[in-house]
Amino acid sequence: MTSGPSEIILLSTGLIVAALVSGILLGTWDDMDDVLDERGKQGAEDVRTRVSLVSDPINIAWEDSNNVKIHLQNSGDTFLDVNSVGAALAGTTMTVTITDGITTEWLPGETVQFTLTNGGLHGSLIVGDNDLLMTVSASSTATGYTGLDTLREEVRIVKPA
Repeated sequence: MTSGPSEIILLSTGLIVAALVSGILLGTWDDMDDVLDERGKQGAEDVRTRVSLVSDPINIAWEDSNNVKIHLQNSGDTFLDVNSVGAALAGTTMTVTITDGITTEWLPGETVQFTLTNGGLHGSLIVGDNDLLMTVSASSTATGYTGLDTLREEVRIVKPA
C-alpha cells in the first residue's frame, strides 16, 4: 500500500487550493460590501437633499430684462449649495443667480429667491400665458457625499405685452 504519501500530497494540494479560493471569495465579498456601503451612504444623502418651488407655478412673470424670479425652499434635511443650482425652462438652459447676491448658506427650511435669465428664450415666448416645463436641480454641501435633487414642474410664464 504505497498510496499513503500520494494521498497526503493530494489532500494537502486540495487544502491549499481551497484556502486560495476562499481568500479570493472573501476579498471579493469585502469589495462588494464596501461598494454597497458607499452606495447606501450616497443614497441616504440623496434622500436628505430636497428642493421645492415656493413661487406660484401658474403665475411667474417674465420680466422685461429677459428673466424670471422664483422662490425655492430647501425642504430637505441638509444644507444646499446656493451656487450649484441649475435650471431649464422648456429645455432651454437658464443662467441662475441669487437675487440678493449675498446669500451664501441655504439651511433646511429656508427660502431663497433666484433669478433665471436667458435672452434667447424671450423670442420664443408669446405675449400672455406660456405653459412650460421647468427643471431645477440643487445639490447638498455635505462632506464626502453630495446629494442631488431635481424638481420638474409645469409652470405658467406670463409675458407682458
